[in-house]
Amino acid sequence: MKSKKILCGILAVTTLIIPVLSGCKHVDKKDLFKTESSSPTSAASQPQTSQNPETPSQNAITPLMWKAEDQNGNYAYLFGSIHAGDSAVDNLPDYFEKAYADSDTLAFEIDMSDLYSDLTASSSMLTDVIYADGTTIKDHISENTYNKLVEILKENGMYNALYDYYKPLMWESLIENLSIVKAGLNANKGVDITLTNRAKANGKTIDEVESIDFQMSMFNGLSDNVVEMLLSAYAEDGIVEKQAHQLKDLYEKWKSGTITEKDVQGEDFDESQLTDEEKAALEEYNNALLTDRNKGMTEKLTDYIQSGKTVMLVVGTAHFLGDDGIIALLQEQGFTVTQITSADQLETREIQKAA
Repeated sequence: MKSKKILCGILAVTTLIIPVLSGCKHVDKKDLFKTESSSPTSAASQPQTSQNPETPSQNAITPLMWKAEDQNGNYAYLFGSIHAGDSAVDNLPDYFEKAYADSDTLAFEIDMSDLYSDLTASSSMLTDVIYADGTTIKDHISENTYNKLVEILKENGMYNALYDYYKPLMWESLIENLSIVKAGLNANKGVDITLTNRAKANGKTIDEVESIDFQMSMFNGLSDNVVEMLLSAYAEDGIVEKQAHQLKDLYEKWKSGTITEKDVQGEDFDESQLTDEEKAALEEYNNALLTDRNKGMTEKLTDYIQSGKTVMLVVGTAHFLGDDGIIALLQEQGFTVTQITSADQLETREIQKAA
C-alpha cells in the first residue's frame, strides 16, 4: 500500500519521540530531567521567569492556548504542545506566563520524569517493545517495507540486527527521530520536558492524563494492516529528508500559533483510491491515535475543571483541533472555550479574589 504519514508524532504522541526507545545520539538521558540536586546554578533549579508578563520579549513565540470555563466560573488552561523543539520553547509569551503562574497543576499526556527516574518503568517499557511470541518485525510487515527501513537505518549508521525483534513502535520512533535531528530539533527541548522541569522546580503538582502503559498498549494493539500502512509510509524514498522539511515548517507554525487541523494530517490524498482494507486501516489508526484519546483527555479535563483547582493541560496540539478534538468536545458539553492571545484576556483567581 502506498501510504502517507497521517499524523505528525511530535504533535500527538509523546511515546514516539522518547529517546530511550530511539537511541538517538543527540540526546543525553541525564540532561532530560535535571533536578535541584544537579547543580545549584542549573536552569531547572532556579525559578523560571524567562520574561516579565508585563514586558514580554520581542522574541517570544505565540503557540496556541485556550481557556475552558464552565457555568460556575471554574476553568482550566489548554496549551498545545510539541514534543520536540529548540531553545525557542524557553521564551513563552506573556499570556502563557500569566496562566502558568495561576495554575496549581500541570497535566501532561504522560509524566516523562517518572519514566526516566524509575528504572522499573523504563525496563518495563523496553520489554513492551520486544516481541515475546517468537515472531520478528518481518512477520508483521511486507518484505519490501522491511528492506527499505533497514536501508534507511544503515544509511544513517543506525541499523542493528537486534532491531528485528522490536515491535513497530521502535522502528517508527527510529525514523521519526532521524527526521527530528535533520530538522534541527531536539526531543530534549520538547515542550513537555521543558515544562516538566520547570514545574518541578517551581513546586507545582504534575499529573498525567494517560500513562506510558496506556500509550504502549495503544501501539501494540494496532493490527498488522495498520502497522504496514504506517511503516510503509516511513519506507518511502527520501522520507527522512522530506519529513524533516515538513517538521521544520510545522515547528514554525507551532511557534506562531498558526497550526490548523490540516497541517497535522499530512499530505492530501484521494481516499476514493483506497481499498476497503486500506480505508479500515486508516480509520483504525485515526481512532486509536486521536479520536478515542481525545475523549479520554476531555473526560479527565472535565474532572480537573470541576475540582476547583486551576489546571493547565499540556498535550500535543493535534488533540485540540478539529471536529473530534478536545475543544469541540468541551463545547458540545456546554463549556466556553476561548483562545487566549493576550495576558489582558485572563482574569486569574487571585484577581477574582481581590475584586
